[in-house]
Amino acid sequence: MALGFVPSLEQNEEQDVQTPLLRPKYDAPENRKNRKCSIILLVVAIVGVVLAAVGGIMFPVVDLYIKEQVKERVVIAPSSETYEIWQDIPVPVYMQFYLFDIGNPEEVKKGNTPFLKQVGPFTYREYRTKYDIVWNDNGTVTYKQNRTFFFVPDMSVSNDDTEITTINPLIATVAQNFQWMNGVVKTAVSFALSLVNEDIIMTRPVRELLWGYEDQALALMNKVNPVAFPTVNIGYFIRKNYTDDGIYTVDTGETDYHKLGFITDYNGEDHLDIWTNTWANMVNGTDGTLGPPFRFDAQVSPIFVSDICRSIKGIYKKDVETPQGIELRRFGGDRRDMLNATENPDNIGFCTPQTNCLPTGLLNSTLCQEPVNGLPLPVVFSFPHFLYADPSVQSSVVGLNPVEEEHQTVIDQEPWTGLVLQVAKRLQINMYVKHVPNIGQTHNIQPLFFPILWINESSVVDDHWANKLKDDLFTPMHLAKIGKFSLIALGASLFLVSAFVLLARRFSTAK
Repeated sequence: MALGFVPSLEQNEEQDVQTPLLRPKYDAPENRKNRKCSIILLVVAIVGVVLAAVGGIMFPVVDLYIKEQVKERVVIAPSSETYEIWQDIPVPVYMQFYLFDIGNPEEVKKGNTPFLKQVGPFTYREYRTKYDIVWNDNGTVTYKQNRTFFFVPDMSVSNDDTEITTINPLIATVAQNFQWMNGVVKTAVSFALSLVNEDIIMTRPVRELLWGYEDQALALMNKVNPVAFPTVNIGYFIRKNYTDDGIYTVDTGETDYHKLGFITDYNGEDHLDIWTNTWANMVNGTDGTLGPPFRFDAQVSPIFVSDICRSIKGIYKKDVETPQGIELRRFGGDRRDMLNATENPDNIGFCTPQTNCLPTGLLNSTLCQEPVNGLPLPVVFSFPHFLYADPSVQSSVVGLNPVEEEHQTVIDQEPWTGLVLQVAKRLQINMYVKHVPNIGQTHNIQPLFFPILWINESSVVDDHWANKLKDDLFTPMHLAKIGKFSLIALGASLFLVSAFVLLARRFSTAK
């Protein structure tokens, strides 16, 4: 019997049990494919989160960048992109005049109620150019602004040689200034006026009423005493054409954009000396052409109006658009600014003197106007057609129809830049008239704030400048906005789709 090694049964069993553990584990292709897909989906989800985060971060970053660009462009400086607009306004500005024609002049002289008919518009193209510009060290600029007017027949109801029957401003002025004189003096004055056929009511062409005519009485007095009576011409806008309306000093916004365009001084002073208290004499706000940027929620936009020598609030009314679709915020005149001091005690300063306050809706502008040969003009301002005025004032004449939408002053401001892209400044000129004993030219006329004319000084941005503003500001803003939301939407979509597929695969595998 041959000798040999024969393993025992226990050894064989142990070997059979251990043998499978020594074999390499089998990895099916399906498993490798599933793991690869899961990794890809996870990467896509992470990319989605990153894109959404970048889009979210872009909101404050892009807004900050845009604001910095706007600040650089709107600041008043020779290098600013808006300097050309500020220095020489290229946008068409029109001055429309509506005059009131008296239909019953003889009855008015007897003390009856005037019947008025509005005639207009008579439209003039207005050009404004700033000159004598001085840059100050304190972040302000001083300048004058020349204004010239040219008649536009195509935008007018008729030629400006149309005749209007209206109040004679010279007789109204003489009566107001001589009413307290001795009766003999007034009789002598009345006699002198009769020598040249002056009367309380006259008929003259629109052109002369606006831009001036040689008055026979003034010419006569000039011959007698040229030193005391140097002026022979008279007209409601005789000093407005080819002239400036004062010396302005405004903040350039260089050191503080919140003050951009605000008037710091007018005619070398930070206040007026016309009204009867400090508050009324304050020079507040801008000149109505340019203001601070980023005023998205502003409720008040004050402006200083040199024509009436006072500041007005400018209250937010509503949002509007330019013809080109640019969104604006509209500010309009505040009714409280025109209330009588009894209704609004803040207005006591506009009573001159404080013991003689005019009815609601009227502003005594006698001291605001340059006198004629030393005689103050009895000019009273109001909104057109006595809008917001006391009912007794509105009913003192027949033919007026105040409508807020047509007769209020509005300023439409673009909130990002502060640029005024639409404006309609509306104002009515009235003359105070009454019967003065011994001055026969006043006849028996009843005391009246007699409407002479009203103006609509308006401007609407044209296509050229609207498109330039769109290209320089709104198009980049719009593209940036699209980019921000696109990144967020794309990132969120990638994340959600990846997460959904991963969860779906996990669920199917678990089954």
